[in-house]
Amino acid sequence: MKKTVNSEKETEELVKQFSKYIRPPLIIGFNGDLGAGKTTFIRKLIRTYNVCEIVKSPTFGLVEEYNYDSIDILHADLYRINKNEMNYFDFHSYYNNRSLFLIEWIENDNKILNNSDILIDIKIVNDQDQRIFDFKGNSNEGKKLIRNMKI
Repeated sequence: MKKTVNSEKETEELVKQFSKYIRPPLIIGFNGDLGAGKTTFIRKLIRTYNVCEIVKSPTFGLVEEYNYDSIDILHADLYRINKNEMNYFDFHSYYNNRSLFLIEWIENDNKILNNSDILIDIKIVNDQDQRIFDFKGNSNEGKKLIRNMKI
């Protein structure tokens, strides 16, 4: 399912719509060029759980963790990971029935990519603010979530 947005405000509305259907555990992968809006989307998504949360990019630290009453969010950025590099982080030890994994540059780890529930590809269109978000279900749960969004 594809959705074109023309502003950061429209991206925020898309995130709000998407967040209504999230039921952990889920692994959501993000692909897109540098500056496409992966971290922006994730920041807005995390802030649906805590509007005051300071969400920083995990590019250098690799992983940031956010724990709330009903959900445990793990935000990872695999940009600096070599394709299929082994043993850089033990995601399995963080996975539970409350887990929401938000993974940028997921294509750098085929194992996580193949076990993801949803893939979101973000493309920059002609101008600075317009983006195309392409949501793909990779598991039954992911496909169900995308069907329910009806955007």
